[in-house]
Amino acid sequence: MISKRIKLLFTPHHNLWLGTLVVTLNLLAWVSILLAAPEPYVVEPIRDPEVVELLDHIRSGDHSGEEWQVTLTELEAEQTITWYLHRYPQIPFAHPQVEITPDYIAGEGDATIAGLRVHVGGKARITLSEGLPEVEIIDLSLPVPGPIRKAIENEIQTQLRRADALPVRFSSAEWRDGEVIVRGIVR
Repeated sequence: MISKRIKLLFTPHHNLWLGTLVVTLNLLAWVSILLAAPEPYVVEPIRDPEVVELLDHIRSGDHSGEEWQVTLTELEAEQTITWYLHRYPQIPFAHPQVEITPDYIAGEGDATIAGLRVHVGGKARITLSEGLPEVEIIDLSLPVPGPIRKAIENEIQTQLRRADALPVRFSSAEWRDGEVIVRGIVR
């Protein structure tokens, strides 16, 4: 008797309705996720004038040993990052948003991972060691499995070690709420 009732529940007619219900619920879930996604934070792609001036000064000739200073606000950092992202479209990141505090710097934006645009973010503590930045990742929000996340964190650290090739060395970085003042010398 019970097996007859179970067979009645799974007739081809019921399977069609059950399949349709599952597909509909899945579509509704995706639509609600996509509609809940925040509007992208958009800033103009403008390089900070102090950064441009420093780079032009370095390119103009032998200025080894000269001191320099750059002050960046959160907005100026966002605009400069956006400028570089527009210049290098192969970098799968857009809409950077930066928060600068005395204890950490936070960033978020949209990354393209496996062809999908996802919102990512992170917090890091940046210190200086022997004239180069050292970055300690405090938090990294990436919607990817653990091994892929670890590989991405390793790649971030690899890219940060390339700071050794910069034409400058850093002597100090003063992190404040909303801005950073960086000082250094030209190599």
